[in-house]
Amino acid sequence: MIKQSFNCDWIAGPKQSVFASFAGTAADTKSVTLPYDALRDQPRSANSTQGSHTAYYPGGHFEYTKTFDVPAEWRDKTVILEFEGVYRDAMVYINGEFAAQRPSGYAGFAIKADAYLRYGQPNAIAVQARAHEDSRWYTGAGIYRNTHIIVAEPVHIALDGVRITTPDVDAEHAVVAVATTLENDSRFTRTVRVDTRIIGADGTVVANGSAPVTLFPGTSAVSRARLFVASPALWSPDSPALYDVHTTVTEGDDRLDEDRSRFGIRTLQLDPVHGLRINGTTIDLRGACVHHDNGPLGSAAIARAEERRVEILKSAGFNAIRSSHNPLSRAMLDACDRLGMLVMDELTDIWTEGKSAFDYSLAFPEWWERDLEAMIAKDFNHPSVIMYSIGNEIFEVGTPIGSSWGRKLAEKARCLDDTRFVTNALNPLVAMMDRLGELMGGGNADQPMDVNTMIASMGEMMRKLSTSDLVTQAMEESAAVLDVVGFNYAETRYALDAVQFPNRIIVGSETFPGHIDELWRLVRANPH
Repeated sequence: MIKQSFNCDWIAGPKQSVFASFAGTAADTKSVTLPYDALRDQPRSANSTQGSHTAYYPGGHFEYTKTFDVPAEWRDKTVILEFEGVYRDAMVYINGEFAAQRPSGYAGFAIKADAYLRYGQPNAIAVQARAHEDSRWYTGAGIYRNTHIIVAEPVHIALDGVRITTPDVDAEHAVVAVATTLENDSRFTRTVRVDTRIIGADGTVVANGSAPVTLFPGTSAVSRARLFVASPALWSPDSPALYDVHTTVTEGDDRLDEDRSRFGIRTLQLDPVHGLRINGTTIDLRGACVHHDNGPLGSAAIARAEERRVEILKSAGFNAIRSSHNPLSRAMLDACDRLGMLVMDELTDIWTEGKSAFDYSLAFPEWWERDLEAMIAKDFNHPSVIMYSIGNEIFEVGTPIGSSWGRKLAEKARCLDDTRFVTNALNPLVAMMDRLGELMGGGNADQPMDVNTMIASMGEMMRKLSTSDLVTQAMEESAAVLDVVGFNYAETRYALDAVQFPNRIIVGSETFPGHIDELWRLVRANPH
């Protein structure tokens, strides 16, 4: 498999209407190298419908185009185009033909492009994206994360097809389980050999295995290797030791494919007595909620910029980040692995009840499963990822239907990866928004302000509301489907839940910075 960057030589700008193109109106475009945020350089307006929430940007409809050569010898290969993130409502056209779409602006996706390509001649790709009244923060727009073109033999390793777990670890040895998914796009039954090697930080091979695999035409198969590493160097925030798994696929003397995946050897444990343990040692999370933009660079996920943010947080004493409120980029996950930063990766800010006029709630019922699969496939081999969050301040969690959605999401996450913990950032005020008047004894629940601004303004009243019997009962089922209950601005529940729900484990998924001294005392006093 040849995986190359597809980031160079794009033309980007606002999408012209068909009528403007017919009229010969010149397009306002520029040559760019990806990742590129098409929204950042657009004019801002005080009349922007979402105002300061999206930095006064009006949104828009953008198009990225590129011409690329496809050699004639690729005719017998499998050609895949990979996009790590396009914000949002991406529509992809290859040689004028519709090839793929992805409503989510944060889910990676790939296109098997063979049916659309013209071999031995130039090819054209166009990617359209829209951003308008669909978020509570600055999102950027367009192809703001990396792209790749992948050329593979008909029998090849699937994208994100090498999955590594460490089910048994102690000081003397570690069991490393490697599952490799192969795909056969040919018309013939093929028997190939999968060789798996684990390589240490100094480049030496510390374990290896080999096995044959037979694949029928148009099918996939999983090859599993259970390897043993002696005296393993364990990954932790203080000592982020990493290994590589090098996988090769051969048929006779022909090498068909290879993959190199980085991972760390570590264990995770969770209980209300010790809290979170990594490699048997209790770790208290000193975390920050981090959005996906890079300040003046806009939303472009430039690897060095992502790494710099992790470095700054690490140097300030943080050991964990929560992605707010969407999956992190691969570049930031790589940085977290190298630097020893723990990660709670979050799927979404919305389920079926929207927070903006044209947000992800319009696509969630149809796309949630594929988007969750994409996030977990991206995260699976990263030792820094310890928790999956299935949502943030979801309105529905205080209802039976909302609790059922939470159960579906949590169980799907566990089916995809049972080595991490599942959480959801529950906000008692948001969960009870439709009954806020009742909670406040008949007060006004129709304040025209952002929910976090409302919470800050309510102060002490918010603390009392969080511990009310009404909140406890309404959120009980949504909390019960989780491994870790995330609470936003509900620190008054920490001690209460230790009594009412003695098996419940809590993470303060969002808290006020000004309360950090009090919050840290609560963390120390409540191991759950």
